[in-house]
Amino acid sequence: MKKLFLPLIFILVVMGCKNEPAAPEFEVLMIDEVSLLDCNPEDENCTYISIQIPWIENPNSRDKRINRIIEKHVINLIDYEDENKARDLTQMSRNFITNYEESSMEFPEFNIPWEANVEGKVLINSPGIISLQFDLALFTGGAHGYSSKSFVNIDPQTGEVLKTEDLFTSEFQAFAEDIFRKKHNIPKNESINSTGYFFENDSFHLPQNIGFVKNKIILRYNAYEVASYSEGGLQLEIPKEEAREFIKFL
Repeated sequence: MKKLFLPLIFILVVMGCKNEPAAPEFEVLMIDEVSLLDCNPEDENCTYISIQIPWIENPNSRDKRINRIIEKHVINLIDYEDENKARDLTQMSRNFITNYEESSMEFPEFNIPWEANVEGKVLINSPGIISLQFDLALFTGGAHGYSSKSFVNIDPQTGEVLKTEDLFTSEFQAFAEDIFRKKHNIPKNESINSTGYFFENDSFHLPQNIGFVKNKIILRYNAYEVASYSEGGLQLEIPKEEAREFIKFL
């Protein structure tokens, strides 16, 4: 029996491996739109939108989900109003230019060129996780522009977004809070907001944006999330080995 049983096990394992989807192969999708309204390219005073992001060509069903996740994320970064949300990146880019031109003609005295720039990159593309980073620089008038760094984590088997509870055990938050307090000199026996931060309900929480590189976990609080604009973004980088017991996908 043993001589028959062991080969059978081997065959089943091989078949199981063949059923696992291959890792997605990312290329770069580039979209550039420029307004010719009151535009002098030599003076670099043209309104424009520029997008360079990871993209999967000739996608299967899983890869289509990944592309759509990326597309929706970038749309939400720039077209953040729920009203008249763009269907895709092309429409969103054209809307950005159209909105500027309509605003410029309606309020010529406030005609300052708009700019939107999104650059994305693959941080990790492993059997356990796909982690993507997106850097945004946006100006649509006003006293200053806005910049942010955001992350999207995807299950490479299903192509679905991984939420914080999919990434970490519940104990990770207390672990991260201890590191945050040490880095920003906040005593354990004092409020998390005692030195000027404004965590909601005076209680530490993980950021909306968490990314992964080879050896580190990145916790990113963008401007206005827990501190004023002048503070800029706050970022913690935690070695994976120190947090290994809390990471679910390792």
